[in-house]
Amino acid sequence: MTSGNLPEQSRGRPATRREAGGVERSTAKPQTPGAHEATNLNFIPAPDRFHYWSEISDDVKAYLERKVGPKIDWWADRHKRERDRPYAVVLGPNGLAVTTPRVNQQGQRTQSVRLDAFVPSSLKHAVVQQQPTKPRGALRSLVSGRAGTPEPLAPPPDLHLTEEMRGFLGNLPLEAQHRLQTPFLGSQSVKHYLSYAYGNDEDYDAWCYLAGTRTITFASGHCTRPTGTPPPQATWHLTCYQAEIAR
Repeated sequence: MTSGNLPEQSRGRPATRREAGGVERSTAKPQTPGAHEATNLNFIPAPDRFHYWSEISDDVKAYLERKVGPKIDWWADRHKRERDRPYAVVLGPNGLAVTTPRVNQQGQRTQSVRLDAFVPSSLKHAVVQQQPTKPRGALRSLVSGRAGTPEPLAPPPDLHLTEEMRGFLGNLPLEAQHRLQTPFLGSQSVKHYLSYAYGNDEDYDAWCYLAGTRTITFASGHCTRPTGTPPPQATWHLTCYQAEIAR
């Protein structure tokens, strides 16, 4: 991971080794982690990601492309702390970049850029779809079991995420939640993460990522859901990405 500060255009406003030995191994299958509880995404009227992306300077955009490559997916939004300034998250074939608005010692507005470079060719993706008529049960493609017999679900994983982030994940299909979180169920912890959604309760686009010391996961997609129905009744089309971080 590397970081740097770039000028922003002026705007008046955002394994541990184990010895061999007589260790008795459990034959019980681990339970599949359950879904997080979904929370309301609290949509409010606001400019879209293209508006905030336009407020990022061309120099910053060029720097991001040099570091992570052409945009595969991205979002930009008003920063939660610097409310009149934007930030951006860009996923490219070579890495993930996250900008944060700053003011340097000369009083100039800048963007600090956090970069997680990928191991070459390690970025993979999978399409995740959910239809209202399909159960939100066990993840068939990742969890073995007899056809038609869902694996019992354990509680959702505790990755020390904020309540807001857990609630965001709870709106996603269970398969997407698994793909985003599975790399962090062992010794690797989540170091930084963000999420973003734009639209309304019945029709919206969503993006998020989780980053550890070795792996980054990222998801983006579109959701439609009839008014007043629970998350399992939503229709989703998502793309989930995973890449290994270069050390």
